[in-house]
Amino acid sequence: MFFNHNKNKIITIIIHKNPDGDALGSSLALMIYFRKLNYNVNLISPTNYSEYYSWLPGIKNIIVLSDNNKFFVKKKILDSDYIFLVDLNNFSRIGELKEFIKNSKSKKILIDHHPYPLNFDIMFHDSNAPATSILVFRFISNMNNLSKIDKDIATCLYVGLMTDTGYFRFPSINSETHFIASILMKKGINIYKIYNQLQENYNENKLKLLSIALKNLKIIKKYNIAYTSIRSSDIFYPYQQGDVDGIINYGLSIKNITFSVFFFEEKKNYPIKISFRSKGKLDVNLFARKYFSGGGHKNAAGGIIKKSLSETIKYFLHIIPIFYKNFNF
Repeated sequence: MFFNHNKNKIITIIIHKNPDGDALGSSLALMIYFRKLNYNVNLISPTNYSEYYSWLPGIKNIIVLSDNNKFFVKKKILDSDYIFLVDLNNFSRIGELKEFIKNSKSKKILIDHHPYPLNFDIMFHDSNAPATSILVFRFISNMNNLSKIDKDIATCLYVGLMTDTGYFRFPSINSETHFIASILMKKGINIYKIYNQLQENYNENKLKLLSIALKNLKIIKKYNIAYTSIRSSDIFYPYQQGDVDGIINYGLSIKNITFSVFFFEEKKNYPIKISFRSKGKLDVNLFARKYFSGGGHKNAAGGIIKKSLSETIKYFLHIIPIFYKNFNF
């Protein structure tokens, strides 16, 4: 064990901007676990999280960076003895926290499953793992502390597992995935409640935005691509982070479609956020890294571009034949 067993040592857990279910689930599980061991633990996010995850155990303990608490957050990070970077592979995903962490003399530990990670002091990394929650489970297991996993930790890990495997349907899942899920189930988690909170708890705005995205859906039959978009003027208020989550998956559910793209203009004159999903050998991580300053996994990635929405789509349509020709998809 690389920890000094002095419980006065300070641990800080960092997650990426706009944290998803795996980032929240894996980091919350780690936070609760360390607190059960009586460590002094902080969990910091560079941006707020979606209200759709507000029911997760321990989530109110997340310190969200804001203009009002930058000095407080900076001190927390600089005072840390250990910093865990969870579900992220580089500093570009943590915004302003990047400089605080770089200036910290703490030991930095990565727990992540995204490809091409930066090197940190200690690496718990496996790009073949379907979720970072798997790696947190392995981490706890390697410490011979599986008995410390209670219902709250199990709930958090299961949420990470469910969301990053597309509810156990992505090709990345394997026997270990289901084995870990079965152990978590034995901790008394309420699978129905978890599914209901994640998939049957939508607000009216989310469905309205989905209807707009479906109306805007276009197909490129030559390349088996479906793409859609939402403009800032389409957004209903009160809008909350998470209202467009899942839209990307509808394109990929169409027969013969192997590449789905969602363009999102969250605010006027802001960079366009883009989500990519694929089936089979088509590598959207490569596509996102090459053309949209992004990345992720082979079949699920994201990116951004500083253009208008119409310019972004025009650029996308221009590079598609080039990409398919060069990479023989």
